[in-house]
Amino acid sequence: MKETMGQIIRKLRKERGLTQEELAEQLGVTFQAISKWENDTGMPDISQIVPLARLFGVSTDVLFCLHGIDENEEVIQILKNAQAFLSTPLTAEKLLEKYNALQEGLKLYPSNELLLMQCLETGIALSYPENEELYYAEGAEQIYKDCVRYANLVISYSKNISDVMRTHMIMVILHSAYGNFDEAKSHAIQFPYRADFNIHVMYAYYAHWKKDYVTESKSCQYGFLHYLEGMLNIITKLSKSYVLQEKYMDAASVLETSLELIRCVFKDNDTMPPIHHREHGDLYMLLAEIYLKMNDRDKALFYLEKMVNYDLYESQMIDNDTNTKSPLLNSIPHGLYRKQVDRYQRLVTKLTDSRFIALQNNEKYRELIALAEK
Repeated sequence: MKETMGQIIRKLRKERGLTQEELAEQLGVTFQAISKWENDTGMPDISQIVPLARLFGVSTDVLFCLHGIDENEEVIQILKNAQAFLSTPLTAEKLLEKYNALQEGLKLYPSNELLLMQCLETGIALSYPENEELYYAEGAEQIYKDCVRYANLVISYSKNISDVMRTHMIMVILHSAYGNFDEAKSHAIQFPYRADFNIHVMYAYYAHWKKDYVTESKSCQYGFLHYLEGMLNIITKLSKSYVLQEKYMDAASVLETSLELIRCVFKDNDTMPPIHHREHGDLYMLLAEIYLKMNDRDKALFYLEKMVNYDLYESQMIDNDTNTKSPLLNSIPHGLYRKQVDRYQRLVTKLTDSRFIALQNNEKYRELIALAEK
């Protein structure tokens, strides 16, 4: 059944955390007028429609419930249009264009969970200060504030536990980065003590007792892949923490252990998939940086050469349709852990990063740059 204008106003007001009195004050009317609108015993004056829509951050069509017959189809199109702004290698400017397009979509569908989640995912990429490649410093604080509002909507209304927990995770990360530690803690305590149960493990139990052992093994492999991803990310973060404490040997050892872990899992393959490209940086690049801090230029160049060889040659050997030979992962599509290398920083950009300025006069370093520029 089509919503009335009063129902829409009430929903938008509550979503934005406003009382009737606060909304009335911002519009210059009495709270009794707001009450009448929401109970459909009165209507806003035509002169108040535009200010009301602007205050809620929606189009006037939303207030009149004229914003589309099939919300799902329109939202899918909005998402496709927003995604079209991206290019490889990905830049903060392109990601910002996507974010702005998603925000325009929210003006039409302010409670749509798909749009809210996409805004959150795009927003954290732009506003997290340690996301060096995509951090949009100029507008990061406002994007962070937007994300808080989107997160509150998802947590309040979503029935999808995965979306809710992902939202809590984003808020822990962003609130912590912006110094709002009490808020970060309030989201952190929503997480369970055990992290080894996910949808794939649940499917494995289900399939086991159904005697569908093919599905059971495949579900276990999906679960393992997620554990592997999570383990590599936390190990990489541990290494960066050691760097901040100037425990460089520990930092290097941790990253080298990560590479060994990847080699162990994919030991039967001709080449490794690019899962050494972590959300905290390319492992080879991070190792080169750490060894430079220890004044070991030979070891730094060793890992930069590894990075160049992988990005230029080894990554081209990975076939999107080829599964790994490892029994740990051989039942699931290779594409799941095959990431486009140029989705991250371009090789030349990584090599010429300011952290390697100490190598600028080194002949081997210049050769690597020349190789990457071909």
